[in-house]
Amino acid sequence: MSNPKFLPSQPVVAYTRYLVVFLLAISVLSMAGCGSTKVYTAQKSIVYRGEIYNLGNIQKVGSRVEGKLPNGDVVNMRNMDKKAVEALLKESSPITLSAIVELDQQDMVYRRGPMTKYSEYSSTMKSFDRAMNDISKFMADKKKTQLKLK
Repeated sequence: MSNPKFLPSQPVVAYTRYLVVFLLAISVLSMAGCGSTKVYTAQKSIVYRGEIYNLGNIQKVGSRVEGKLPNGDVVNMRNMDKKAVEALLKESSPITLSAIVELDQQDMVYRRGPMTKYSEYSSTMKSFDRAMNDISKFMADKKKTQLKLK
């Protein structure tokens, strides 16, 4: 006696083909959702007073406020109160006030000019603090690529 060979019947072959096509369609549809993850790698830059500062490789953004006295000494004026500024101005006036954004090894001078009154210091500090706040929000936003400071 010979061994009977298994030959699938016609309906089984048709169902197998439908099953393969169905599984292929499911796998293609499930893979379509995988492409929706966005990766933002754009270079960031700041435009200020006609100059462009590239922030692509910047590790640390900081700030400093300096006052240069008429005798050449430099004083840290970052957190001075009204009495301290007025005393410094009374002692030696005018003072060249510099508000600087530190971008690793590069300095971006935000404002620099003579100061003879506390109100000039106060308005410069308010403007500088707003600019630093704008920079920190800009750095946190992965979608934005350019910031124009005023």
